[in-house]
Amino acid sequence: MVETDAELQLRVWKELAISKQMLMRTAANALKLDPDCTEQDLKEALEATIKRSVEADFNASKAQEEARNAIAAMEKKLAESRKSLDDVEARLAEALANQEKIEHQLTNSRSSHEIQVRKLKESLAEKERALKAVSATLSDTPENVLKKLKTLKKQKMDESDARKKAEEALAAVRKEKQSLEQSLRELQAAQEKPEEDKAA
Repeated sequence: MVETDAELQLRVWKELAISKQMLMRTAANALKLDPDCTEQDLKEALEATIKRSVEADFNASKAQEEARNAIAAMEKKLAESRKSLDDVEARLAEALANQEKIEHQLTNSRSSHEIQVRKLKESLAEKERALKAVSATLSDTPENVLKKLKTLKKQKMDESDARKKAEEALAAVRKEKQSLEQSLRELQAAQEKPEEDKAA
């Protein structure tokens, strides 16, 4: 049995109506409306949803733009922070190098000062010894004066005794010399006499 155009159109319209009805029910369910709501209610709900969707898209795009700007600002701050960090690290390295150099100079200076202080102490000790010797020499306490006088007196006595002994020894040597000269003259005279006797 062949359908007529009217029947075909009727069936198509019927199917369209059913599809439209199903579509409206699905849309109503999605929009959380009463399934038996009017087309006007559905239209208003759809327009409100589309408006909210457009606003949401606008807000999302605005938020994305703000997020991009915030990210760019953060990246700029991060780059500045990295640059500052690099500067600080460079200054820290320079400060550490300077500190090491100063410590090395201090060590050298300290050892040089220690040597100079040791030399000064030795020089001072030597001068103190010399000063003590001079002070001891120059200090004329009564005890020192008595000791010096006794020493001088003993030296003079020793010199006097030595001189007397030398004079006595010299006198003895002179006597012995005279005695020897006398003996020599006598011997010479005795020698000459026998020769004269022989000649006579």
